[in-house]
Amino acid sequence: MTLSVSRRALMKGAGAGFAAALFQPAVRAADSQESQTDWSGWTICDSCNHMPMCGIHFKARGNTVIRIENWNEHPNHFLCSKGISTLQRLYNPNRLLYPMKRTAPKGAADPGWVRISWDEAIKTIAEKLNAVKEKNGADRVLFYCGDPKEPRPPVMRLARYFGSPNYCCESSVACNLAYVHALELSYGAEIAGGPSPKTKCCMIVGKNGSWASPHGFFRNLLAQKARGLKLIVSDPRRTKVAEQADIHLQVKPGTDGALAWGMIRVLVKEGLVKREFVDKWCTGYEELVKYCEAFTPEYVEKETGVPADDVVKAARMFADGPSSMMLPGQSIPHQGNGCNNVRAYSLLMALTGNVDNAGGSTFNNWPEDYIRWDEGYTKTFIDQAWFNKPEQKARRIDREFAPVWNEMQVLCSPNKLPEMVEEGRIKAFAGFGTNLLIWPSPAEYQEAIRKLDFSFATDYFYRDETHHDMDLVLPAAMNFERYAPFGVHGRAVSARKPVKPLGEAWEDWKIALTIGAAVTGDSDLFFGGDPVKACDSILNGWGTSYAERQAMLPAVKVCEWFPKPATEKYAKGILRFDGKPGFRTPSGKIEFVSSVLAKHGFPGLPVYEKAPQPTEKYPLKLLNGTRRPYITHSKTRSDQPYLLELEPESYINMHPADAAARNLVEGDQVWMISPYSKDKVRARVRVTILARKGMIDAQYGWRGDQETQGLIPRKGWDPISGYPCCNDVCVEVVKADAAKNA
Repeated sequence: MTLSVSRRALMKGAGAGFAAALFQPAVRAADSQESQTDWSGWTICDSCNHMPMCGIHFKARGNTVIRIENWNEHPNHFLCSKGISTLQRLYNPNRLLYPMKRTAPKGAADPGWVRISWDEAIKTIAEKLNAVKEKNGADRVLFYCGDPKEPRPPVMRLARYFGSPNYCCESSVACNLAYVHALELSYGAEIAGGPSPKTKCCMIVGKNGSWASPHGFFRNLLAQKARGLKLIVSDPRRTKVAEQADIHLQVKPGTDGALAWGMIRVLVKEGLVKREFVDKWCTGYEELVKYCEAFTPEYVEKETGVPADDVVKAARMFADGPSSMMLPGQSIPHQGNGCNNVRAYSLLMALTGNVDNAGGSTFNNWPEDYIRWDEGYTKTFIDQAWFNKPEQKARRIDREFAPVWNEMQVLCSPNKLPEMVEEGRIKAFAGFGTNLLIWPSPAEYQEAIRKLDFSFATDYFYRDETHHDMDLVLPAAMNFERYAPFGVHGRAVSARKPVKPLGEAWEDWKIALTIGAAVTGDSDLFFGGDPVKACDSILNGWGTSYAERQAMLPAVKVCEWFPKPATEKYAKGILRFDGKPGFRTPSGKIEFVSSVLAKHGFPGLPVYEKAPQPTEKYPLKLLNGTRRPYITHSKTRSDQPYLLELEPESYINMHPADAAARNLVEGDQVWMISPYSKDKVRARVRVTILARKGMIDAQYGWRGDQETQGLIPRKGWDPISGYPCCNDVCVEVVKADAAKNA
């Protein structure tokens, strides 16, 4: 696939504003100074907020990207509409290209932004952060990395050597880390993967991979179905994934735990539990047997809406080995009882002996020093041991709010930021790719930023709802303009060959490293602000280098530092860091009854709790945050205008019976109303059987009166993860006063 776009076409649809007036001449000047030689480059798409995900091969003329193509040698080489439109984002005239500082008081309608030099910006940041550190302590500064995820390693390194354990990211606000957290409580580590040719049965829960990961996940799923894979899907919606299912369990939103326990009971009652595996490798089985007794198929049908026969059939299909796997999606953790609901589903794997087996869900086979790419690549680079010290955990702002999360996760939860600012526990904010609209009731977080002594953010664009009351806003180089980070794709490692940044934009890695050198006075500790040197500090330990990986382009080759895949690692002493057989839990076994939860006063079993129930005034369950294949969230609705041509405004899906009860037809403009907000949220209605009766689904990330996060309360947090209850809210939908096509 090849896309050629003229500069005029790239600019079409991009709104003009102060940024365009301020920066567009500089873009033209930068282009005019470059040689017009044609050459090829390679980079990673960051539109989905998956890092690293899909590869881009581009053609440049001088310093201008003129064409993008699939990077065929890359493990993920099919570009979707989001990847294609990154070229439009790169040359959007509203791009932020120079550091800016406010000149008006916070709260003023016009912040009075003026351009400043990088020297002034870095000096200001160092002076302000160190002043807070000297007066109040380093832990009074909150470091945050949002979208893209790419600068997490250097930002975390910055937080560590500045001395603040209060480092967080969008995955500690929401997203998928709570799903990982839930699995760690029972299994000691994330157990995941996708179906392979050896998988007999796959159960997918609340995950619409056909839209969230259309080229990788869904293509593989279709291939496995074609050769005979049995598929169970639990989802309130009729997604494309659900349409492939042998059994679709169309569960009522928020009742997943009851369904999971119902399936567990079938396994126990019908003798389908692999007792040899459970007796040797699991703890808490007797407690599990007693608790599941109440979840009869009849009770589960009444609670979840799933026919009793389907509950039984699904449990039997999952148990009919030799290899079954479970894939919970990230929608489940965004319930008030989300972590326990994920844990309950996950226990089906242990009960049937489908743990790290051929064709089943597997543990990653990483070297000991390696950690998830979005947490720092290696423990050494971020000094993870420092963050995990009890004295640092005690200084974190989530120690009372989310004590289990505080103990288990290296990233702090910032979801009580408004309260922490009010109490004086946070005085300054250092944000990289910050989006305040990620939080429920975002106005409260905007007010918190306004009250801080100092705050700054890096971004591609000025975003008023986030940056209005910041002190500085810094221009970040885009994915076509960055060397860092390199990509890790299983055992393969890729480098990039970028163009030069436009204007005075800097890579986020360079910004974080330069600030680190300034606040500590130790340039060597931060590699002289050089992203490639920082990458090499990691890659050299893996027996390779950035230059070596770059010389391989366009090839993406295996790095032998990563061991070859293996199965049943728990039996071979590969999982535990002490080399003993078992799992990374306190007991060394899979814990049906979590010892960590019990220690903190929670039930050890993943108990089921009823979700908030619809009322006469608010009779519809809202699923907030469902995906479209061509939209991620707010950034793709403003930065890449081409995508708005595919869907120019917010749509909700509603069952025909619910639409008829409200006298609504396809395309009507409606208002969503929540008991937690005085503001109504606008959308168009799509009448469809894809939605279950009694629910609607909506996308978060629209701006203005289409922003759904205002419907979500800042209460009902999952106490185990601290995540918001985005999928536990009841609303009403009414026809708007405006005409249908207004």
